[in-house]
Amino acid sequence: MGLTIAESVETLDVRFPVTGGADHIAYSADGTSETASLARTPIGATGWAAAISADPSVKANAGTLSTATASAGVTLTHFAVYSALTAGTQRTEWQALTAPRTLASGEGTSWAAGALQITLT
Repeated sequence: MGLTIAESVETLDVRFPVTGGADHIAYSADGTSETASLARTPIGATGWAAAISADPSVKANAGTLSTATASAGVTLTHFAVYSALTAGTQRTEWQALTAPRTLASGEGTSWAAGALQITLT
């Protein structure tokens, strides 16, 4: 059995708070492991928007997030949420990006508000 929509929203908002969070976005080129070519991006203390009541319920970044620059060329295909800038606990499974992003060495990227989403049913 799954959670109700209301409980899914509450769970997302508690686990990924709209204030005071310390999450970081990690990137993958294959959907199974973190790339060493791009440092994690802090979501920031006010980086999560309130969860959207739907099935599945959705939690997303509240504002634009800008990455560091890549240390080597990489094509990003997935992201995951971690509890820290380095090491830490992986909090979500690898989520596929809407479209892969290719970065050259020394190039960064940004994610528009709502672009990085976590779902819960």
